Amino acid sequence: MCQNNNNIKDKKKQHITKEDRILIEHLYNIQGLNISKIASQLKPSRSAISREIKRGLVDNLNSDLSNKKVYSATIGQRKHDFYGSSKGPALKIKKDNKVSQYIKDEIANKRSPEVISNELNDKKRFDTQLSFKTIYNYIDKDILGVVRNDLTYGNYKLKMKKRKEGDPIRALNKEGRRIKDRLEEVENREIVNHWEMDTLEGIKGEKEPVLLVLSERASCREIIILMENKKQISVEKALNMLERKMGSKKFRETFKTITTDNGSEFLDYSKIEKSCINKSKSRTKQYYADPYSPWQRGTNENINKMIRRFLPKGKSFKDITVEEVKEIEDWINNYPRKKFGFRTANEVYIEKNNGITFL
Repeated sequence: MCQNNNNIKDKKKQHITKEDRILIEHLYNIQGLNISKIASQLKPSRSAISREIKRGLVDNLNSDLSNKKVYSATIGQRKHDFYGSSKGPALKIKKDNKVSQYIKDEIANKRSPEVISNELNDKKRFDTQLSFKTIYNYIDKDILGVVRNDLTYGNYKLKMKKRKEGDPIRALNKEGRRIKDRLEEVENREIVNHWEMDTLEGIKGEKEPVLLVLSERASCREIIILMENKKQISVEKALNMLERKMGSKKFRETFKTITTDNGSEFLDYSKIEKSCINKSKSRTKQYYADPYSPWQRGTNENINKMIRRFLPKGKSFKDITVEEVKEIEDWINNYPRKKFGFRTANEVYIEKNNGITFL
């Protein structure tokens, strides 16, 4: 006896595709359809549509500054992908809300996932321990409610300026001062007191203050000096001030070499190298990186990213104070570094400098 297949009622599918999510976003946000009407136009069931919308709801700021809940296909897909890749054991973070809040608080305090993971696992403050990779995964999958740009390094990508054929290279007498001329002890980063120097701008302008940034290559110890502008005379004044504060001998021992780019503010190496206390003596030796090669001053570039968390690009430095700059410098020098086994730059510098502090 044949059974009539038409007597079997087709069940709606529960699986929602990426294309479904895009359509849901349009039907829910633009057309304003309710869950039942959306389900009538799609194959997934009403309950599946309801769960999906709840999963992808985000706050949207209206023109009158009021908030409205809207569905985001991107968020819905991101959470779907994450939960799909995490089937099996439950998410660790879901078991311990204290850990979740702790991570968010530490990220707000500009701590990296590596540092947070180390502190969680070392101090045993919580029942749940997480690797830094897991924390990054939670961030990427929007589990913690923070984004990569909230991190110290964010989504930073170094923009490399390519030299075009025919671009002029400043013809200066740098014989013996090219980066290839540096001693081997500078290259291997085993010995402290070899520095990289750069300037950091808020916004461009002749009357705009800038930061003079000195980064010690072996320890990542940082010195940040607020200057009135980005000129050679300002760099000279900043180094002279530092030498007078330290004393000629101490400065010469601390700044064995300084490597810079080819910016106009660094071109007068005679003023950078000559002591302001005893003008017959040199206080340091300056070297120039190759043009269009910022990776040759990688310590500078990496620490500049940390400074940008406090002083973002595009914001004038006219309102910041010397005290505020000093606070940023202290924060960087006392920040635990994964590369140093979570010791700070200050600790590494003192260790490598035979127990001698900077000042």
